[in-house]
Amino acid sequence: MKLTYKTTWSFDGENDVELSILFEYTPPSPQRGPSYDSGGEPAEYTEVEVISMLIDGVPATHDQLSEVDENTRLYEAMEIHGADCIADEQAAAEEYRAELRGE
Repeated sequence: MKLTYKTTWSFDGENDVELSILFEYTPPSPQRGPSYDSGGEPAEYTEVEVISMLIDGVPATHDQLSEVDENTRLYEAMEIHGADCIADEQAAAEEYRAELRGE
């Protein structure tokens, strides 16, 4: 699922800039037990992959992308944003199903 995360950031510790990060979000999947034709699958962790980034509306340089790649706080925020988006989609789908049932 491709998502956009917007935040403010400071590369130099003094001046804040607006970041707009386009990223691919893959939610975690639980471990799947063995079946007749498979020995089972291990659990998979959440994956976040940055596709592109704008800084104050301008494409980021390679060095700026590298700096963001090394920042776990931004990745954690993107993981939370991705999980929230999926939860919102699931809630909207449940609400739609309830409307169809006439509840």
